[in-house]
Amino acid sequence: MRKLIALLVLVSFAWQAQSQSTDDVINNYYKAVGGLDKVKSMQSVKATGNFQQGGMNIPFVMYQKRPMKQLMEVTFQGMTQKIGYDGTSGWVINPFSGRTTAEKMDADQEKETKFQADLDGPFADYAAKGYKVDYAGEEDIEGSPTFHLILTTKEGDVRDFYFDKDSYLMVKQKDHVKMQDGSTSDSETNFSDYKEVNGLLMAHTVENISEYQGQKYSSFIKMDSIELNASIDDAIFKMPESGSDSTK
Repeated sequence: MRKLIALLVLVSFAWQAQSQSTDDVINNYYKAVGGLDKVKSMQSVKATGNFQQGGMNIPFVMYQKRPMKQLMEVTFQGMTQKIGYDGTSGWVINPFSGRTTAEKMDADQEKETKFQADLDGPFADYAAKGYKVDYAGEEDIEGSPTFHLILTTKEGDVRDFYFDKDSYLMVKQKDHVKMQDGSTSDSETNFSDYKEVNGLLMAHTVENISEYQGQKYSSFIKMDSIELNASIDDAIFKMPESGSDSTK
């Protein structure tokens, strides 16, 4: 009986230590970027910049607004691709593949867009969102020590996040996302060049690394400007009516 009690005490202590470590990392992360209250006071974001891949610079504008609304516009060769989410459902206009009118997103893209549209980030009130977060200890990332958190969504997607041990800023994210066909989509995102925007530190350079047919592809997002609490009309997030050409 004494051994059983001792084991239960050890298990309880280990769980508490992990829980505290998880919350410590999350709390320090939000403190590092400017405070959770400051993050939650942010009502909208308008960001402009360029995608850089294969020697090309492709301009984009991204709009985000509470609750859970997002629109990305990418312009190239006189045409504009739009990827929108109105807080409930997503839609796409992709003239680069001949789709010049709005179509509903497939389930995989909609799930990912919804995850990205959360202005607070996934760790704010994560339990209420149905997420499970585990502290996985310290890990070196490119020679620098980081704290490693593993976030699991209710859909079973696993997302690894790495926070610099000194600054607590997020430096890397690895996503292992379940697709409708049973496969898993793996990608890696690196965050750098943090700059202050209205009291919040935000990454101005984002590198995305994805793998396709055994080959890795890298692209960069370079932010030119980020405007917080911009005036954004809710109408831009709604799916355009069928038959309207919104690529220009």
